[in-house]
Amino acid sequence: MSHPLYVALIWHQHQPLYKSRSDGKYRLPWVRLHGTKDYLDMVLLLERYPKLHQTVNLVPSLMVQIEDYVAGTAFDPYLSVALTAAENLDFQQRQFVVDHFFDAHHRTLIDPHPRYAELYLQQQEYGRAWCLEHWQPQDYSDLMAWHNLAWIDPLFWDDPEISGWLEQGKGFSLSDRQRIYSKQREILSRIIPQHRLMQERGQIEVTTTPYTHPILPLLADTNEGQVAVSDLTLPKLRFQWAEDIPRHLNKAKQMYRERFGCDPRGLWPSEQSVSPAILPEIAAERFQWICSDEAVLGWTINQFFIVMLLERCRNQSCYTALIDWKHFMAT
Repeated sequence: MSHPLYVALIWHQHQPLYKSRSDGKYRLPWVRLHGTKDYLDMVLLLERYPKLHQTVNLVPSLMVQIEDYVAGTAFDPYLSVALTAAENLDFQQRQFVVDHFFDAHHRTLIDPHPRYAELYLQQQEYGRAWCLEHWQPQDYSDLMAWHNLAWIDPLFWDDPEISGWLEQGKGFSLSDRQRIYSKQREILSRIIPQHRLMQERGQIEVTTTPYTHPILPLLADTNEGQVAVSDLTLPKLRFQWAEDIPRHLNKAKQMYRERFGCDPRGLWPSEQSVSPAILPEIAAERFQWICSDEAVLGWTINQFFIVMLLERCRNQSCYTALIDWKHFMAT
């Protein structure tokens, strides 16, 4: 007898906090770049299929950083260099561009763009020293432009400005790079409002995560680590700060309420880590559901689901697919 299979698709949108508490500066660009490539286009694509319902987890640390970029108050090292006139770059800045402005998957983000691919090939074949000796200001300007352009999702390529830059291909100026940055901020500004709109329409549910993404069981007690991994080496000084758990949960709810006009129903515990000690705190904050994964459940009840599936899988192609999936998860 057949039975229906109920599948809940949950997208976890997470970036850690790259903003330093000591000086307020951003260390890495991944909120800005992934914001132009991933977070808006996914729900815009979903909008085309109104009968399809999904859950999206927007982590508070991600939303705070998106809003900083939209406000123009976030400047990571990549952005600061990209907004500098190429002829004014000092030696250290030129080194940084050569070393880091190919930080992208070359098959999908570099190879499709001839000028970007040309510069990448030079860096790969001849090395950093050759580039520093032979590249002219225009080479640096084009590379800085392409590192920002390539991360913009193809869904937005029909935008007149973006399509114009893609067609231009090379010869980018500081003004071009400034306008590309403005376009990034424009895309970022749509992310949270679009999620709110689709939640209000009933197509998605937006969930949240403890405020700065702490591992709640370890925040309660670092010795809990040995419950999951019995031979885990624990810190010499045991750490217990359970009173911070309701603070993280309450702050996450407050942020959520300010942006979505309601309380969150669901919680994605950081890294899907759960323990009996944290569940009463989550319940006290009136979350209606949380999610974890099958590995956590497996360790809890001593059942390991990948192995069980492999043993029951009679079809060789299915077995291969599961092995591949297991290898992917391991990497």
